[in-house]
Amino acid sequence: MINRQYLPFKSAKQYVDRGMAKWAGFFISEHSTALAKPDDSIDYSIEMSTEEILLLTTQAYINKLEVKLFTNLQRAPFLGFVIEIADDSFYFKSTDKVMLLNIDKILCLELV
Repeated sequence: MINRQYLPFKSAKQYVDRGMAKWAGFFISEHSTALAKPDDSIDYSIEMSTEEILLLTTQAYINKLEVKLFTNLQRAPFLGFVIEIADDSFYFKSTDKVMLLNIDKILCLELV
């Protein structure tokens, strides 16, 4: 308990602080807006094993199949084709660019 005898008012001297109990359920506006804002984080729960990624990458390359590619580089998936495979990376062609992607950066691969 805090000694408030130095204060000039009787009500201030007798005040008993309830501690953290008074904050239960209290949200300031910044907390509310942060909770309501859509999450821009990347979903890592869909991560595939390296073997699965290599298998699907090879299948997409051999059969020239379109692929939906989820990476840890951005939240939105890439849509395109695997055009060349190297040891631990591959070239991926989307509608607007060609990228060299390392297998480590791939979270999930879906054949379209």
